[in-house]
Amino acid sequence: MVMPVSMTPMGTSAGASLRGAGSNAQVDAAGGPSGGPGGSFLDLLGQATSRLNGDLASADNAMASFAAGGSADLHAVVLQMQEASLGLKLGVQVRDRLLEAYQEVMRLQV
Repeated sequence: MVMPVSMTPMGTSAGASLRGAGSNAQVDAAGGPSGGPGGSFLDLLGQATSRLNGDLASADNAMASFAAGGSADLHAVVLQMQEASLGLKLGVQVRDRLLEAYQEVMRLQV
């Protein structure tokens, strides 16, 4: 007997997010159920990368404004650059972990 494993966020069960998985169930672009309480993993990943891109653009604009002699404060510019740098490092680590997990799954023998 195979027991289902719940891997959805915030402790919700997979069965709760798939209720009514008949012909009228909505499916997102990744093939998973849409409209769950936490959204799909692809949506969350897209939001995180959009936020990271915004942080990087904001830091770049602040640095350009400071270099051009604008009204940007040095402390604020350095703080934005550090936040963007930490976010980028986190994004790279998440990407590396996802690739490792994918490679591990591909090595599994069925």
